[in-house]
Order: sequence, then structure tokens, then C-alpha cells
Amino acid sequence: MKKISASGFLALSTFAAHAEYQQINLTVFGMDCAPCAHAIHVSMKGIQGVNAVDVDLNTGLVSIKLAPGNNAIMRQFNEAVEKNGFTHKDANVIVRGQLSGSAQAPFLEVTGTKDHYALTPLTGGVDISGLLGKAVVVDAVLPQSGKGKVSDTLRYKSVTEAK
Repeated sequence: MKKISASGFLALSTFAAHAEYQQINLTVFGMDCAPCAHAIHVSMKGIQGVNAVDVDLNTGLVSIKLAPGNNAIMRQFNEAVEKNGFTHKDANVIVRGQLSGSAQAPFLEVTGTKDHYALTPLTGGVDISGLLGKAVVVDAVLPQSGKGKVSDTLRYKSVTEAK
């Protein structure tokens, strides 16, 4: 019986490890000095699951790479920007999750988190209906949202089946 339980747990933990944010590129408005950039860097590194943070003071771009199996949520990144007195713009994200919904109204469920997004194509109609019910990797733009909020829509560039 212990073998069955252990293998069931292993299967569930393997699935969860394949559904998370992998990379976030976030533009921060108002960050114009080295101490500002350092504050953003420290705030982002303080989020559990963050592997690396690169802050470009000239462009305001904050590039965040996350560890496999992380449970970070998008709200944490937005709050890290806002608590330092800055505004975040659209974010480019690469995220793994489960594609659900219908061909007309697909949703991405980011397993291991409560994050879920309606998916709309960034450009012309790309048919992703063949991926419904599958684990996918989505390269998308997360639109800017109001303070304390996260958009509920991802404008995807590509959706591919996760390996």
C-alpha cells in the first residue's frame, strides 16, 4: 500500500512542477536611480521561487527567471513594484499550465496557484482548440492593470504543448 501512495504522490508532484511561471519581463515606470533599481531587485529576489533578477535602469525592464516547481503568483510581482512606489506596465510572461474552456473561450489554469486567465490571441486567429485539456506553455502579454490588481486576460503570442 505504501508503494501505491508514494507513486501517487510522486505523480502529483511531477504534474505540479510542470505548471508555473517560468519567466516574467516587467517594465517598471518611474525607476530612475540606482537605489530604485536595487530596491526592485531585492523585492523580486524576496519572492519564493525566483532564481534570477536582472534590472535594466535605462529601459526600466525587470527580467525575472523562476525556478522549476515554483508557486509564485503574478500578484506578488505587481505588489513588489507597487510597494516601492512604482507603476508596472504590460508584462511579457512565459507560463506553464492547463488549457481548459472551449475553442471560443479558452482559459489557462496555472496549477499550483489560483491564477487563471482568459486567453486571446495577440495577432490573427491562431487555433488552439487541439490543445484543450492539455498541459501547455504560453508566451503572452499580461496587460497592465490597476494598482493592487492583476489582469484576468493573457494576450498570447504562442501556445505549445508542454513536454
